[in-house]
Amino acid sequence: MSGGPVTRDELFPIITVEVGPMAHGGHCVARYEGRVVFVRHAIPGETVQVALTDREPSAKYWRGEVVHVVHASDYRRRHIWKLADSVRAHQAGRLPVGGAEFGHITDQHQRRLKAHVFRDTLQRIGGISVAELPAQAHHADGEIHVEDVSAAHSNGLHWRTRVSFAVTGSGALAMKPFRSNDLIELRGMPLAVEAIHESRIFTADFRGAHRVDVVAPGGRDPLTLVVHVEDQTTHAPTAEDQPGAWSGLRRRLSALSAEDARIGSILLARHQPQPPGSGRPPRPTRRRGGQSKASSRSAPAEPGGTISYEVVVGERSVVESLPEAGDVAESLSLPPESFWQVHRNAPAALVRAVREVATLSPGDRAADLYAGAGLFTAWAAAAVGEAGHVLSVEAAGPSSRSAAEAFAAARQVEVIASPVERALGALKGSRVVVLDPPRAGAGARVIEGLDTAGAEEVIYVSCEPSSFARDAKDLLGRGFRISGMRVLDLYPNTHHMESVARFTR
Repeated sequence: MSGGPVTRDELFPIITVEVGPMAHGGHCVARYEGRVVFVRHAIPGETVQVALTDREPSAKYWRGEVVHVVHASDYRRRHIWKLADSVRAHQAGRLPVGGAEFGHITDQHQRRLKAHVFRDTLQRIGGISVAELPAQAHHADGEIHVEDVSAAHSNGLHWRTRVSFAVTGSGALAMKPFRSNDLIELRGMPLAVEAIHESRIFTADFRGAHRVDVVAPGGRDPLTLVVHVEDQTTHAPTAEDQPGAWSGLRRRLSALSAEDARIGSILLARHQPQPPGSGRPPRPTRRRGGQSKASSRSAPAEPGGTISYEVVVGERSVVESLPEAGDVAESLSLPPESFWQVHRNAPAALVRAVREVATLSPGDRAADLYAGAGLFTAWAAAAVGEAGHVLSVEAAGPSSRSAAEAFAAARQVEVIASPVERALGALKGSRVVVLDPPRAGAGARVIEGLDTAGAEEVIYVSCEPSSFARDAKDLLGRGFRISGMRVLDLYPNTHHMESVARFTR
């Protein structure tokens, strides 16, 4: 037996398969000796060689990535990002970075494949056929229509306004491959807007940090950087801490801002452990108009800790425009760590899609659940006017405070800082309910709450077809029907998509 190092081909054996249909999650389905193999970076109909990255002998299925194309699809193109190209990555002896798993597919065919996945997921999980959807949601041939929202001839590049990067031991920005903790150093990020992709962050030294989040408000500079570090102390940052462990990092961050005019603000996010038993879940708070308070300096982190933010350069918040908000508010200020739609055109595209399927009128009562900082709240408040009422519910404290501040002068807006499940009783009387839950979906308890509250119209915005199909099935079982549907390609060169559905009864 040889005692030499294990080769890549020994670590990831290569098989040849014919590629079947695209499945949810960005994988194609293939079979090898009777076993299902989920293959990334393939296109249905191709014959490819696949390196098996996950192949437990007893597993029901294996996973793999394309390393050579034997017979290519007519819809295959040279990958838009070298580091994310599985074929070139294999030739270089590494794994491809994640986040651009459709970059080898022509733009129009990406949307066609997403349509197939959306259709199949609705049928498989929700028991909903395309024939049950309104006519505007699909083509004459019965296929779902996935709308392009990116600029013409962009090849799905330069749309991300928010990107998170890992940091290597040498301080370089990096990303991880799919299902791997390897770090691949970057020299740019072509899916990010030009202000991020062309900035000097990719040659900067972030030693001492473990993550860097970059935000380009509205898709433009000045950028805001949130640089994350681990704090082993249990006290909040004080003046005495300033010369401490991150003094060198602070100096380098200040120098980076001075060297690159694209960078306007830099925050240091200190992750601090929380003593066991010291935290309680927040109680719901309700605010109307000007009763909001300024955002706190600390925010909940992952379970067991908090994050304290220190402004190294610039401002604590970023400013985002509010489309179709009329005189309610032109923009809002929110912390860069708060949720906001990632695609540069997403806020306007989503508000337009919701407006086109909803039937809000002056004097109406509406609710915006999982409201974030209030993207749909702003539009709804403008639609119902001062004679109406809009309930805006969001669990994340910083986002909820941003909403309360933005709508301080809007008497028709009531902001509740609470998990949606704990605010369902406040929905009674809301004729139209807009909800934009996280990928896990709303779930049975929230759907039941919508039913109990007597909502006549539900506008469900979803970034996850499987959870949407589950919740749609529940709504249909409660007497609702789908009376409007839009599917948007808000995540080009990835398998993700966004849908907007109107349920009425």
